[in-house]
Amino acid sequence: MFLVSTPASCASRRPAFRAGSVAHGKLSAVANMWLLELDGTPAERGKAAGELLGEQVRWLLPRYLKQVASVKSLSPSQKERVAVLAAEIPRPYFEQLNAYAEAAKVDRTALFAVNMAPEVFSAFACSCLAVTPERSADGKVRLARNLDWLGADLLADAGLVIIESGGEHVFASFSWPGLVGVATGINDAGLVVADLMALHTGSRRVQPGVPVLFAVRAVLEQRDSVQEALAWLKSARRTLAQNYALADAAEARVVETSATRFEVRGLTSGLAAITNFWGEQRGGAKDERYARMMTLAGDSKLGVERLEHILGRLAIRGMNIQAVVLEPETRKAYVARGKPPVAAGKWQVIDLSGWLGREKAEP
Repeated sequence: MFLVSTPASCASRRPAFRAGSVAHGKLSAVANMWLLELDGTPAERGKAAGELLGEQVRWLLPRYLKQVASVKSLSPSQKERVAVLAAEIPRPYFEQLNAYAEAAKVDRTALFAVNMAPEVFSAFACSCLAVTPERSADGKVRLARNLDWLGADLLADAGLVIIESGGEHVFASFSWPGLVGVATGINDAGLVVADLMALHTGSRRVQPGVPVLFAVRAVLEQRDSVQEALAWLKSARRTLAQNYALADAAEARVVETSATRFEVRGLTSGLAAITNFWGEQRGGAKDERYARMMTLAGDSKLGVERLEHILGRLAIRGMNIQAVVLEPETRKAYVARGKPPVAAGKWQVIDLSGWLGREKAEP
C-alpha cells in the first residue's frame, strides 16, 4: 500500500527486515519469506509489531500518503473522515492500532487511514479464482488471488506473513508493515477470505459500518467455514460496495456486497471466479479480466501450477503486489515473489500448518 515514484524516494531505500524478538512478538525468515508472530492482548500485539517493524512503517507511511493522496500528511478534513470511520472499528483492533502507532512512533491518524484503504483511498483492482473438488486436479479446494493496489514498486518487496493468536482462531494474513486489517488471510480452521473492490456500482459513498479490512479479519478470527463466513458478512453493517472470495476445505464461493446488497454467485462449472464488478458471469464485467480468467481455466481440472499461470496472465502491470494460492486443507500457501507484476515472478511454497493447527507436512 505504499508507493512514491519521485526521485527523492529512490535516494532512500526501504529499511531491511531484521530478525528479532520482543515480548509477544517475533520476526524471522521462514522459507525465504519474513514471518511476524504476534500473541497476547490486542495492545500487546500492537506494541510488539510497532517495536519490530517501526523503522519500516516510518519509512513507508509518508511515501504511501504521497502516492495515493498527494500529501505528506493528512489534511484536517481527511483526518475528520478517518475519525468518523475509525469509530466503527471493533474495539480490540482499535486498541491494537493505537499501540502500534505509539510503538512505531508514527502519526496515529495516518496509520488508521491506511488500515481503512478501501474506504479512504481508491484505484484498487484484484482478481480471484477458486476451484472446488470437482475442478481440482487432485480434489483439493484452492483459492488463487491477485492483489492489484497502488504502491506496487514499494510493497512488492515489503510483503510478510503475519500470524496472530489471541482470538478465537489463529490466522495468517499476507500483509505489509503497518497493517492490522487483513486483505488476504487463512485461519486455523482452513477458512480463506480475500476482498476485492467493487467498481461501477452506482455509488462509492461510504456508509457507517465495520471497515472492510477489519471485517475480513473478524471473519477469520470468529468463523470456521464458508457458510459461517457468509452469514457473518450478510449480517454485518457494511461500509461500501465490495466483493469477497471465500474457500474452505470443502467448498468455495464469491459474493457481491454493498451496504444494502448481498448476492452470492453460483458456481460456474465448479469454479468461483470474481474481479471488481457485479454480474460478471452474466456479462457485467467492464474489462476483459473475468472473461480471460474463465478462458484460461477452460474445461480442464486445475492444479497449483495452472492457477499460478492464470494469476500471472491476469496481473495488472504496475499494480500487482501480491499473488498467492491458498490451500485450506493443508494450510499451504504458494506465494509469488519479485518485482511487479509479482504473479509473473518466482513462486515458492510456505507450509503454515505448524502455526495454523495442523502438523507440518513431510518435506
